[in-house]
Amino acid sequence: MFKVLVFILVFIFKPFNSFSKETYSELCYKRGVEIILPYEYGIENIKKKSHKSIDTLKTELRTFKVKFENTFFGINLYESLGCSKARMSEYLDCLIETDGKDCKIYYSQMRLVD
Repeated sequence: MFKVLVFILVFIFKPFNSFSKETYSELCYKRGVEIILPYEYGIENIKKKSHKSIDTLKTELRTFKVKFENTFFGINLYESLGCSKARMSEYLDCLIETDGKDCKIYYSQMRLVD
């Protein structure tokens, strides 16, 4: 009888924690990854193409960045959650302007704006 009572109490109170919504910082992380992966893929494809000069490569990369920021739906979702865009923008700019080897994004910094 006691075991049944304990089981019922645990069963009743445990689901409240397991059904809770995700925190916003976890959502910022997920939305950030949804932006970064297709962006990195697009940048990588552009860099793999043969280009006549470094200037044409930079122009094509910057054009891709502007087009991506204007058309990719995930950026609006990221911003609408109130997630910090500063580190994200810094990382995306680094991928465009450098070879990308020293670019780092700290996923713990993709959080809500204070």
